[in-house]
Amino acid sequence: MTPPRRSEQKLATRAQIRDAARARFVEVGYEGTTIRDVARAAGVSVGSVHVHFKDKRALLFACFYEGIRGAVAEIWATIDRDAPLLDQLARCGRVLYRAYAEHPELSRVMFRESLFPAPGEDDDNLEPFLVGVAELHRAALARGELERLPQGGMLAARAFFAVYIAVLIAGLSGHLGPCDDADAAAERWAAELRDLVELQLRGLGLRTS
Repeated sequence: MTPPRRSEQKLATRAQIRDAARARFVEVGYEGTTIRDVARAAGVSVGSVHVHFKDKRALLFACFYEGIRGAVAEIWATIDRDAPLLDQLARCGRVLYRAYAEHPELSRVMFRESLFPAPGEDDDNLEPFLVGVAELHRAALARGELERLPQGGMLAARAFFAVYIAVLIAGLSGHLGPCDDADAAAERWAAELRDLVELQLRGLGLRTS
């Protein structure tokens, strides 16, 4: 068997450290986790952790964005391209909200820290996600669900994202009920999102049967 290449081993070690950090964050919280704890859980040295991640905050961002990337990948792999736009947008919210609601306390920390990232900490997946949402709007326009769509759908995509974030904040703050059941919480948050987005879309001339 051919031994793994150095680059592959490096990626594997990074993922091992990141997964160990996530487990520790979930178990004892972000504040209660130390780099030494993560190193011990990952089976590597403290120095090895620092080779891959500058500090504990960098580990937090790695865990946060990895989880979001997985949720976004699930959205685009499973979304029904023939469903009504409102159903599609609610589906986007439900999958993402489920990722947050699974570990609400950690999600609150991750979300708070991600609002104002330092240079190099920002997520490079937001713009592609918005492009995907804009494509859903353009398809809805082509199907006759919308009467008009400014800026090729990007304005509508950003407006959707603003509502999505508002619902996420309300959900994580407990204003939309408890988070003890992640699936139930995600359903409630997605229902709220759907209602708000429907109000938003009526400004674009949403046609309903």
